[in-house]
Amino acid sequence: MVIASIEWPHPYINRPPRGNVTMNELPIISALLASLGFSLEEHQPYVSGERYLMAGGKLVLAGIHNESGIKVIIKASRTKDGKKEIESEKRSRDLMRSLSFADKKILIPGEFYYGTEGEYVFLIMQFIPQDKVFVAHTIEEQFFIALSAFEAQESFHATTYEHLRTVKAVFPVLSSMEYIYEFERLKESILRLYPDESLRASLESADELLKRSRKILDRYGSYLTHTDFVPHNFRLAEHALYMLDCVPNYATIHFGNKYEGWARFLNYMLIHSPELERLLVEYVRRARGEDEYRSLRLMRIYKIAFLLEYYARALGKTTGDLHELMLLRLSYWREALTAILEDRPLSSEVTEHYVSVRNTLRSEEEKKRQREFSIA
Repeated sequence: MVIASIEWPHPYINRPPRGNVTMNELPIISALLASLGFSLEEHQPYVSGERYLMAGGKLVLAGIHNESGIKVIIKASRTKDGKKEIESEKRSRDLMRSLSFADKKILIPGEFYYGTEGEYVFLIMQFIPQDKVFVAHTIEEQFFIALSAFEAQESFHATTYEHLRTVKAVFPVLSSMEYIYEFERLKESILRLYPDESLRASLESADELLKRSRKILDRYGSYLTHTDFVPHNFRLAEHALYMLDCVPNYATIHFGNKYEGWARFLNYMLIHSPELERLLVEYVRRARGEDEYRSLRLMRIYKIAFLLEYYARALGKTTGDLHELMLLRLSYWREALTAILEDRPLSSEVTEHYVSVRNTLRSEEEKKRQREFSIA
């Protein structure tokens, strides 16, 4: 059996704090998986490159079901927080299968095993292959795939007491107050880690705008939303869309403003498919009206704060080219935040410059991993 490993010091990444999951656990995990009838693949794309930075207490591994030869995704942890996240995802998956949209336009990958072996909790799911990555589809196809996915999520709206009682047992439910509180927390964290004065001014303006917009935030609230709905968290197979990450928390799946998922997706496409970003923004403004368009803008501002905080936290964990890449990303998303606050398109030159410099700073390992989501 081949065991993947990473030797320290890992390129550009400082040694993780004591107690965090490290690749030294793989031999133990491999032995436990063997007793369950699974083995690890030699190549482990989910624990390498930039993705490894914020692994926390959970490993996501590529494996094989020995009897059938079917590829699987294995989530494993022995830490308290990691176990809690996996257990929550299991409850989330079970509830989502029962929701009205779950057997129509959005599917959940099949489950092979959930349980405890040794010190570890395991959640093992079917790997969903896709012949064609999202951005390889035509712009028209991308538009309707995305629109269909968001409309499917919007079809479950927790409007009654019974609905809310059912979902609150598993999913967080966010109102405008939670959004405002979370934005303030993110703002303080960003400025503590990256005290840039121009960014401070933009974040303060955004904070004030969110506080003035509580009614709009709540008007489109209580919708199921996957808040990290981007191509690496879903797969297209046989005309169906599979949702991969089902962790019920403030950063992945909860009930809140229906444009939060849209916002994350559009912010991602600002870099990866600017034409699609423009088409979807225009659709919301023309087909759904100025009020919903404003809600979308508010959520895009809110979601950019998550990106800024993520990269600000990464500054202290990186060196060399990867550290420079985090600084580049902080600068880019500051520009994007300013553009959305001013309700204007972000200059294509800003994005083109960012992509060009980003590609020179990425490691070969990360470039290889990113090919899974790109055409070339």
